[in-house]
Amino acid sequence: MQSTTPVAILLCGLACAGIPVVAQLAADDIKPIGTCVAVQTSKTTVEVPIALRAEGTCQTAKGGAQICTAEIVPTGADIILDVTDTTGAPACLGLMAGSPCDFVQNGPTIFQSARHATQSFSTGAYAVRMTTTIRQKRVQETIADLPPSVRFPLNPGRLFDVLKNRDSVAVRLECSMADGDQRIFPIVGETDPSPSIRFVAKNSAEPLFDILTYRVRP
Repeated sequence: MQSTTPVAILLCGLACAGIPVVAQLAADDIKPIGTCVAVQTSKTTVEVPIALRAEGTCQTAKGGAQICTAEIVPTGADIILDVTDTTGAPACLGLMAGSPCDFVQNGPTIFQSARHATQSFSTGAYAVRMTTTIRQKRVQETIADLPPSVRFPLNPGRLFDVLKNRDSVAVRLECSMADGDQRIFPIVGETDPSPSIRFVAKNSAEPLFDILTYRVRP
């Protein structure tokens, strides 16, 4: 009696299970045009306290109950106000004889944003100049690549997914092509990364990342 080889047993098992053996073998014969990893670039923001304080002033004149409001903004484009600094002591300069600063009442510091704050002062009927200051922080941004994804093949006619974190500032495919070329394909919006890689769909159901689906042209 002729024995059955392991390969024959495998093929029989697939056929008996209704799996199209020919299609399965054809899929195994597909030659990828290259292999890729997906690389995401993240941005980290750090706020560093600095010694220089932001300053705002306002002034009133003699006569009648008055209120003046000081506007405080940061001293540079890459600097923000320290919104936790709400206990500063404003300075008063009397602009008339006597002790006009004794009658000043300080209002609270109000932050409209990290780049704009106000503080109002009731000065009575006296001429004074009020000066208030707020601590500041310098905003420093660091750009760095995250570890690459698992390497995957670019199989002609097949789909593949790229997971893009919502907080990533950039994503790219770094690919080793079958002809030996090293290629980089930026992932920009919902466009085709290259003529051989076509955008198919975007799934935003996950809260932290988008799933971008692409198809490799046959």
